[in-house]
Amino acid sequence: MNRRHFIAATGATLLTILAGCKTEPDGEKFIGYWKSDSKYDPDVIHIARNGDSFLFTVVAKGPLGGDYQAHKLPAKLDGSNNILIVGENRIAYDEKADMIVSGQMKARRATEAEYQAIAKPATTQP
Repeated sequence: MNRRHFIAATGATLLTILAGCKTEPDGEKFIGYWKSDSKYDPDVIHIARNGDSFLFTVVAKGPLGGDYQAHKLPAKLDGSNNILIVGENRIAYDEKADMIVSGQMKARRATEAEYQAIAKPATTQP
């Protein structure tokens, strides 16, 4: 009889440990402020949760070197927890470097102050 209790207690403990391994909701690693690695005119990005999806705000130089403009786009997780889909673009999260990468863009995690320094004077575009 003691053996059954031991097996049941061990099984319950293992299930509790396995259930507790995941400490953050899906996509939490994307949330925050990001700054591109561009030496001149870097882009800044803010990713925030928007219900079950995300709001992706990128502040970038306008066409032909104009002023900075803010663009807000809906985003959602791909089947993978490390891929965010923004419009037609796929953004990957590199856990080792704590960066987001898409095509030729690489952005490192930034502070809110770094984001605001560029985003504050920007005009909002749909």
